[in-house]
Amino acid sequence: MSRPIPSAAAIPSKVERQNHPNLLPVVRRVIEQLNQLFIDHFGLLGKGLVDDIFKHWLHAGKTGPSGLRHYVYALGVQLEDPGVRKDFTERAERLLLHLQSGYVS
Repeated sequence: MSRPIPSAAAIPSKVERQNHPNLLPVVRRVIEQLNQLFIDHFGLLGKGLVDDIFKHWLHAGKTGPSGLRHYVYALGVQLEDPGVRKDFTERAERLLLHLQSGYVS
């Protein structure tokens, strides 16, 4: 008996697998929110930094919900102004608290 062949829509594209390999959906949503928060603080040039930091974070292998603090730290150190860094970190920590409490949107 042969197995059914999944439709093309059911198979993640190569780009999707490279961008978010094996990440829990909730972690993906939080990463997207953290990336946007960083870009809001850094500016549009932060998009390239976000991509590089994300790749390094993935390579480090701490990609579960508890590893998100490492990601926040890696983003935060890119912000030179201590006040901007503090604001970013506080807002990012609130996102992580929502994750822990189950209220991630």
